[in-house]
Amino acid sequence: MPSKPRFNAKAPLSAVALAALTACTGVTVSLVDHANQYDPQQASAAGGGDRQMQVVVIGNPFDMPQSALEKAVIDAMQSSAFGVPINFAINPENPDPSRPYRVVFAFNPEGIRDPGKLCESTDGLKTAAVADGKVTLMGAFCSTDSYLSHGIARASDVAGTGSETFGHMIFQLTTSLFPGRNPNDQSAGDTPIPAP
Repeated sequence: MPSKPRFNAKAPLSAVALAALTACTGVTVSLVDHANQYDPQQASAAGGGDRQMQVVVIGNPFDMPQSALEKAVIDAMQSSAFGVPINFAINPENPDPSRPYRVVFAFNPEGIRDPGKLCESTDGLKTAAVADGKVTLMGAFCSTDSYLSHGIARASDVAGTGSETFGHMIFQLTTSLFPGRNPNDQSAGDTPIPAP
């Protein structure tokens, strides 16, 4: 049975709140963009309730099995307290077949500057190990081969998946990918989506 997400869907994360959170944790989130097609209600429907949304993790900056890194990423994503309520999974047991959505995270990707490109083929994408504790994490919320949202998180002194900074990095990037409303939609006001 999928674990229930621990999102507070009644608390939209404003740019000011995200900036304040970023300042407190030493994590920088940048190049955040949301396509006009981003719809938090569809995202919630695709991965909320008894549904799960697939997460693809590319690269491994730490000396650990890939499966352990993937579990740490999912755990940190599920602990988010803002945005859209979604159940994330590496191998979803109950994905929504009518909404081919997925999240792609790439640790220390080389030769790529646009995180939206993660929704296209990632075959041959090279990643680097941690250098002096510095980690770059690109993320994209994808619909087939197009992005609905994307961003980049950077942090120093990331000792591993057990470090507080690692958790903050995943949390903040996930939060930026899944706001409770599309920032491009000026008609929506500040009303977040209701909890399912």
